[in-house]
Amino acid sequence: MTHNKLMVAMLFVYAGMTLWLGSLAFFGIGVAPVIFKTLPSKDLAGALNAVILHRLNMMELSGAVMLGVGCALLFAMSRDKKILVSIAVLVLMVGLWCVYALVLTPQMNDLRTQINSFDAPLTTSLPFVQTFRGYHVWYSRLVGANMIAGLILLVWQTRHFLLLAQNLHQKSINETA
Repeated sequence: MTHNKLMVAMLFVYAGMTLWLGSLAFFGIGVAPVIFKTLPSKDLAGALNAVILHRLNMMELSGAVMLGVGCALLFAMSRDKKILVSIAVLVLMVGLWCVYALVLTPQMNDLRTQINSFDAPLTTSLPFVQTFRGYHVWYSRLVGANMIAGLILLVWQTRHFLLLAQNLHQKSINETA
């Protein structure tokens, strides 16, 4: 393994982590609360939020692909079993993403079409509103779990990169001596 190859792998991993975790954090802190506080109705805020969520999910998927490429490069270079931990966490994160982006989101979107209004729901819509809220709770929990898994992966992978860089440095010192 060379320094340049390690740098390329690191760039892919950190770019993917930044894209995935950064977009989730920005949406959760900077976008969704602002939308629901500033728009005049929950219906309008929800419609806008749904469009943005779709794009957010695509950003997350892009981050996952970049992370996957970085992990694959690392594994191909070092065959270090420690990278398998990173790959396992990445697989967990992608699995969680699949549940909230590919399962829950379409179900929530279907329910939104059956609910006349979140601002003043009809009595006949109340069961749909309740189901929607239940899905939303699970969506939020799964996204939170993904954030925690992503932060764990970030710390673990940084530790792994530092050890690899230290080993490369030691190897280059030994070769020049």
